Amino acid sequence: MMTLSAAMTKVRSLLMNQAVLLLNAGMLGLGTLMTAILGFVYWWFAARSFSAEAVGLAAAAISLMNLLANLGEVGLGPFLMGEIGRQKRAGSFLTGALLASFSASIVVGLIYLVIAACTSTQLGSIVGSSATDLFFVVGCALTAVTLVLDQALVGLLRSGLQLARNVVFAASKLLLLITLGLTLGRGASGLAIFTTWFAGQLVSLVVVAGLLVYAGRRVFHRPEIHAFRPVLGQVFGHHTLSMAVQAPALLLPFVVTVMLSAEINAAFYAAWTVLNVALLVPASLASVLFAIAMREPELFPSRLRLSLGLSMLVCAATALAFLFLSRFMLWIFNPAYAVTAGNGLQFLGVAAFGMALKYHYLAVQRVRRRLGFATLVLTGGAVLEIAAAVGGAQFGIAGTANFWVIAVSLEGLLLSPALYRATRHTATPSTIAPSAAAGVSTCGNSLDETDQIGIASRA
Repeated sequence: MMTLSAAMTKVRSLLMNQAVLLLNAGMLGLGTLMTAILGFVYWWFAARSFSAEAVGLAAAAISLMNLLANLGEVGLGPFLMGEIGRQKRAGSFLTGALLASFSASIVVGLIYLVIAACTSTQLGSIVGSSATDLFFVVGCALTAVTLVLDQALVGLLRSGLQLARNVVFAASKLLLLITLGLTLGRGASGLAIFTTWFAGQLVSLVVVAGLLVYAGRRVFHRPEIHAFRPVLGQVFGHHTLSMAVQAPALLLPFVVTVMLSAEINAAFYAAWTVLNVALLVPASLASVLFAIAMREPELFPSRLRLSLGLSMLVCAATALAFLFLSRFMLWIFNPAYAVTAGNGLQFLGVAAFGMALKYHYLAVQRVRRRLGFATLVLTGGAVLEIAAAVGGAQFGIAGTANFWVIAVSLEGLLLSPALYRATRHTATPSTIAPSAAAGVSTCGNSLDETDQIGIASRA
């Protein structure tokens, strides 16, 4: 029988081996807690202060903006997460990525506006009117910049700075929303709520720049966009893989609004916010897991087992909370929400298992450099999820939610064998090399290189 001393030694050894993972995941976890609290208050105040239609339209517009921003960041965030820690000129490397993602997102936003104008007026009404089109497109570009920056900071193992940006973003948009509620009340439009989100992102970027200046770091560097040319295939491989994972989740509030109504989406988005807060834990663990695996591949299986175990515990708690407390959770936001969708969202928490498995499968396939096959698998799953949600809308909000839960759960089960094999086989240098950034300039230094998150909640 193991003695207490031996057990303590084993625990100490485990913590030492996993210190980098736990430290950075802990910083992301702290950010999760802070943004969860502030995000809950944000949507609670919105539900209590504004009309259901305004809240539903704002939630749909924010989800759509996040989707377009994820398209516009063209895979640079996940790519930097794994590669920026190897670069000596990290500042120039990052500046080039931020400029590229901003420009690409502008193009993606404009393409969406053209599509919206050529289809239905209902689709276009999610944004607002022609007078606000440019504002929406700039919001997409600004969001893309924050996505790339957050994931680059994780790759540099500077999760503390990423934590600061997200907390400032969550706090500033909440203060702006409270100001909006006190001045306009229920007369505020969905666009006004959307504006608080945009302004919060802008404030958070200014604060990060200020922290870098205070620490004696340069903020502006000459961008090295040409450095990405040799690795465009790798970058777009990461991008298509990311979109296959994230697109269904980002589209779901939009689907609810278009297929059902903005009022129903207001209730759905309240529950969606709670689910995404819970999913921040497995998303954070998987993001840090990928970033560290690029440096210490021999420890990847043990760290993957730890990450999966912690994630499954969080998913079990989430599923139980939704099963027994879904009406109560919606009632906290607004009593009308509990009536609208309380009984229809009891099983929404079960989707956490499938989503957590997808996040970890994504990390595993990136580490193994098997992007092509993983993209085909996850794209098929994404199509299944979206089709299930659209088909389920024929049965109301319960049909949309439950059909999507079934689809994502089935997807998770199909990915489980690959994850099990990854926990049993050590990644060797041959499975993760050569560097995806081969040929990238590596001279100079601006951001300290001694130290995901792109898969964060957009709630």
